[in-house]
Amino acid sequence: MVVVSGSNSGALAQDLAEELGWDHHSLEARRFPDSEGYIRIPESAIEAVRSEPVVLVSNTFPDSGIVETLLLLEALRDVRAGNLENLKGIGPQQMDPVGPGVFVAIPYFGYSRQDKRFRPGEAISAKSIGRLLSAHCDGIIVFDLHAPVALEDMPVPVAFTSAMPEIATHLQNTVHPDFILSPDKGAIERASAVAQAIGLPFSYLEKTRIDAHTIIHKAK
Repeated sequence: MVVVSGSNSGALAQDLAEELGWDHHSLEARRFPDSEGYIRIPESAIEAVRSEPVVLVSNTFPDSGIVETLLLLEALRDVRAGNLENLKGIGPQQMDPVGPGVFVAIPYFGYSRQDKRFRPGEAISAKSIGRLLSAHCDGIIVFDLHAPVALEDMPVPVAFTSAMPEIATHLQNTVHPDFILSPDKGAIERASAVAQAIGLPFSYLEKTRIDAHTIIHKAK
């Protein structure tokens, strides 16, 4: 497979490609003076993108990350479909389609905290973003999603993975903690995974959310 990235996850994408022994290509992503985004698959990457399945590593945070990810996915699908028509007449305008094979790996999934409807009239934002992404790719990989249930029943396969083993190793080698504490019940599964990996006790704090900007923590 081929790993590609835009403006927000280049270092991680490069590390992933090196770890797996895959090629990495940086895609063009920049801003116009009015702050709108511009993306492009460079000619140097077109053959690689068409030769085998491709994984785009891209955060969907902040909002500009969502737009960039969607545009990059659409451009990748166009290239794989052989749709290269352009006004400058650069290169072949059409090529044979090479079939599906565009996947997105999302280190940080924006809007994941809005995974349910708390009050009437709200959008379930995590599900909405998932549906948008699903319309432009053939599969999604998400790291440590706040609530995986939010991406159930998507029209493309969704795989969930975790960085907790790597975080546990990093903590053990650099911080040498004596105890692992989760900030709330929602993160207890991740905290326990870290604690168990390095043989430490763990617990969590009770959290009361007052509003979008204010929370109260107290010991369990």
